[in-house]
Amino acid sequence: FQLEKSSAVELYTYLTLILVCVLLYIFSDYLKICALAFRLPGPKSYPVIGNCLDIARKDLITREMAQAYKNYGPLARVWIFVFPMFVVFDPNDLKVILSSKKHTNKSMFYKLLHNFLGRGLITSSGHKWSSHRKLIQPSFNIAILEKFIDTFTDSASFLIDKLPKEETVLNVTEYVNNCVLDILNEAVLGVPVKSVDKKEMEQSPFRQGKVVAPYRITHPWLLFNSIYKLTDAATAELNQKKQLDDFSRKMIRRRREILKTLSPSDRRCLLDFMIEISNENPDFTEDDIIDEACTFMLAGQDSVGAAVAFTLFLLARHQDQQAKCYEEIERHIGTDCSKPPSAEGIRELRHLEACIKESLRLYPSVPLMARKIGEDVRVGKYNLPTGTEIMILPYATHRLEHIYPDPERFDPERFGDGAPHQNPYAFLPFSAGPRNCIGYKFAYIEMKTVIARVLQNFHLSPAPGKEEVQPIFRMTLRARGGLWVKMTPRKVVS
Repeated sequence: FQLEKSSAVELYTYLTLILVCVLLYIFSDYLKICALAFRLPGPKSYPVIGNCLDIARKDLITREMAQAYKNYGPLARVWIFVFPMFVVFDPNDLKVILSSKKHTNKSMFYKLLHNFLGRGLITSSGHKWSSHRKLIQPSFNIAILEKFIDTFTDSASFLIDKLPKEETVLNVTEYVNNCVLDILNEAVLGVPVKSVDKKEMEQSPFRQGKVVAPYRITHPWLLFNSIYKLTDAATAELNQKKQLDDFSRKMIRRRREILKTLSPSDRRCLLDFMIEISNENPDFTEDDIIDEACTFMLAGQDSVGAAVAFTLFLLARHQDQQAKCYEEIERHIGTDCSKPPSAEGIRELRHLEACIKESLRLYPSVPLMARKIGEDVRVGKYNLPTGTEIMILPYATHRLEHIYPDPERFDPERFGDGAPHQNPYAFLPFSAGPRNCIGYKFAYIEMKTVIARVLQNFHLSPAPGKEEVQPIFRMTLRARGGLWVKMTPRKVVS
């Protein structure tokens, strides 16, 4: 009996050792990543939840992100639940990661956006991302994009019509966001601003999009889909996704009919291009069109809206820069608001573009991005193993003093014609490398057109008592309480 008992103990011991070895093998990469995380500096974290609650901190942007490089150096760690992530700040290190096609996969946390954005260019990875990018890229040729200037102009003129005709102090954020949505409705979905069905578009689900990813991160047990799908938040998000899909499908059916009679001189929209792609490539399905349309509509709203609003706010605070922009507008576009600007005229607004870029440096619309390392990478004196989750903070990188002296100062000359060559990985409002934003040229033309139209019609000055910015983070950057500007109508030719 003793021998049998001894044999059983040995058997259990061997099985336990085998199980431990198997688990160590399975989790070896995770354990290596955790071991590295414990060696690196980073913000104070708590057991199990890590740094999840930091997402809700009011000073996350102004204190933690802005001071991160000074506090932690070129490489830091954060914990999202029990998952370590590494924050890379230095442009030279970022170049190694962002310039390589081996590191194009998005972080696992982008899956939290699937029910919001779908599985389009922002959230997809691997073959789906690379094939969609290759198919859609020709539609963003500069010659095609400049044809949207009339759409930008119509929407900007519609914005001007809504603004008060007397001197007033107002929050420009809401006005600008509505203008950007009007642009996207026509440029992406093909619903003209001038002939829009107001009732239909006011009920558009793209006006009511709500992202719940930050909520799930601050409640880390909801990171598990098996738990999250039991919540009211999940039900609401899925219902929102269904409304977005149904509305997009309706727009696709409408554009398919319009394409049958569309003449070469008629305005086209991105749906038209994607329908043609789908007709020629069966692998690019209608569901893929919907995913990409949702991506362009939702990602293009807050990001461009915030950039335009911040630029107007900063130009109001810096009269010398506003004067240079207005002089440039007078020279290349004129003050006759009845005439749409030409593509050449918009291209020549170089100082205005520099002001937009400096605004994006100070207040990048997307202050946080994430990637998954495809192979081992050396960052400084540390080796980041394959599978490591990387976090990129443009808000922090844009404030590196050895690249941007006096980083809190608004200085468009950093991006002027005579500025020294800039490391492309030191300026990341639209990311960089193979996975940069496909629509960044579209965004610059759009922003220049809208801001030029506003400056043609209004002189901007600071709103008394509302001169300071309190940036907050909710997937995109925004200002707590809005961005307030005093707007004085100019005497213009019309």
